Amino acid sequence: MPFVRFNIQVDCDSQERSRVVPAIHGEIFEFEGESDIEGESDIEVKVGRIDLYLVLRGRALNEHESLCDAMDSIDSSVFECYEALFDPETDDWNQSVQDMYKDEIFGLDVLFIESIELDEKHRGKGIGAQVVREVIATFGSHCGLIACKPYPLQYSGWKDEEHIEMRQQPGFEEKRLADFATVARFWTDLGFVKLHDSDFYSYAPELVHQPGAASDDALSRVVNRVPRGRRRRQ
Repeated sequence: MPFVRFNIQVDCDSQERSRVVPAIHGEIFEFEGESDIEGESDIEVKVGRIDLYLVLRGRALNEHESLCDAMDSIDSSVFECYEALFDPETDDWNQSVQDMYKDEIFGLDVLFIESIELDEKHRGKGIGAQVVREVIATFGSHCGLIACKPYPLQYSGWKDEEHIEMRQQPGFEEKRLADFATVARFWTDLGFVKLHDSDFYSYAPELVHQPGAASDDALSRVVNRVPRGRRRRQ
């Protein structure tokens, strides 16, 4: 059973805009190696990582902080999340979100899952889905939305001039589209839905039924918490 060890960065400077969007970085581990007489192992092996941002919109409102400026001060991917979800004039949900959820979102905050990556030999075992479910249960249960932008990490910067030879390889575009579809399917299988006119997908933990979700089975796998793995013995 996988487990995640988190590092959370909280800025204490009241002038630091990013204090309302704390970064959460997690290292994903599995127990591997020879088993004891109970069939369990205490050897921790790092198999991946996950990066999150907790967008504290309620705090930003209380402290009269511009959420737009706060998310823009971090990096481009965080600001893209802002643009996908919020109205820059009001810091409220934008029209795309309101059209999808019909004023049924009551939580103010957002959990932005920026990326999750597993070592190649540990993919296809359900580890990523288990980690995402537990992350939502741990950090996102009080949030109005969970957001992500499905993106195969091997294509980071693929549009840059330095990768022109890669783009010109035979079959590149077909493979790229297939890889993007595979990553998007990972998230839709977990109950996430694509926002209109956006590359971002969202999930509302307060709702039993997600708008446009593929199936009730996909939703139940997110709503029901995954049992925690065996804790490390002291």
